[in-house]
Amino acid sequence: MKRNKIFILSTILIVTILTGCWDRMSIDRRAFVLAIGIDKFIFDEEKDDPNLNTHWTKFRVAFSIPNLPKLVGQQGVTEEPRYAKVSTGPTFSNTYKGLEGRINKTIYFGHTKAIVLGDELLKDKALFKEVLDIFLRNSEFSRSIPIVAIDGAAEDVVKVHPDMQPMIGMHITQLFENNQGETIRFEEKTLGELIKSLQEDKMAIIPQIHLGEKDIKIAGAAIIKDYELAGWLDDRQIKGILWIKKKNRRLEVSAPYKDFHVAYHVSSAKSKIRFNEDNGKLSCNIIIEAEGNLDEYILDESALDNKEIKKIEMAFEKVIKEEIRNSLRVLQEEYKADVIEIGKELERQDYKRWNKVKDNWEEEFQEMDFIIDIHVKIRRIGQAK
Repeated sequence: MKRNKIFILSTILIVTILTGCWDRMSIDRRAFVLAIGIDKFIFDEEKDDPNLNTHWTKFRVAFSIPNLPKLVGQQGVTEEPRYAKVSTGPTFSNTYKGLEGRINKTIYFGHTKAIVLGDELLKDKALFKEVLDIFLRNSEFSRSIPIVAIDGAAEDVVKVHPDMQPMIGMHITQLFENNQGETIRFEEKTLGELIKSLQEDKMAIIPQIHLGEKDIKIAGAAIIKDYELAGWLDDRQIKGILWIKKKNRRLEVSAPYKDFHVAYHVSSAKSKIRFNEDNGKLSCNIIIEAEGNLDEYILDESALDNKEIKKIEMAFEKVIKEEIRNSLRVLQEEYKADVIEIGKELERQDYKRWNKVKDNWEEEFQEMDFIIDIHVKIRRIGQAK
């Protein structure tokens, strides 16, 4: 009797352990999407089915899916390490559901590494808000996914095959990781940060991706105001913004000096923002203190003299000030967008003063005077022979 009880209990335990998850799915039945390119559908009579040319078709979405058998060394259906599949539909969900019917796999976004947004989508406020709503509702999308914008079609980015890393989603992620390393070149944006900025401030910047034949790069940014593309910033204007937003660590600065260009690598920097009010007129003082190395100078000339060092420092200070002034001019006059979060800084420092101007902040920001003080110190000049 006792032996029967032990046998029954052992059987129940083994069955329970080996049962597994009720909703498990074999890995070869999933299509792991590593990158998504989302565009507004614009009918192309050369490549699109004429039946798609209706008001129902709103999205064109490109999915980058790895060829798993190829990646693990098995013989795959194709020698390509990944597939780029495009689907169209009236909603985002409809596009990937439609794709599942074509590839006989279930789409999975839990490992998505990058999201690319096309410019025509960003110009359409309603469609852009629909896309953000999808990201909020679908729990498979991580808030830490890097997001980029392109002045063109996002589909083209998903289809490119970079030489160094054919997985385009991984490639974009690695560009973001490199940006946190030795030199910062652009302001990063994740899906969660984008949604938070738009919900709180109604404006945001998205790093811009540029497409080459065999590579891509991230430089500049798209300015989004009230869920709509307002315009683009170039990489020098982004540099000015990075100085203001206290993200100026490890920047590289080059400046004309005599008949050459000299290079400065910032090892550490501090940015301070102070506010003043004179006869009801609000002004902002931006103070930047930078230390770093003289990376490139003039062959056969010595930079050991203190007076010479001071002149070189002033050349770098002039360039940094020009970058910041140019960025402020574009934001105040052209886009009328406080994406540098001066308003938030005022709220943190002086809530009473912020309360006076917050309802009219866009106009206040446009009219604000900025005083810029730059202090550059060269600590090391490299090896002198």
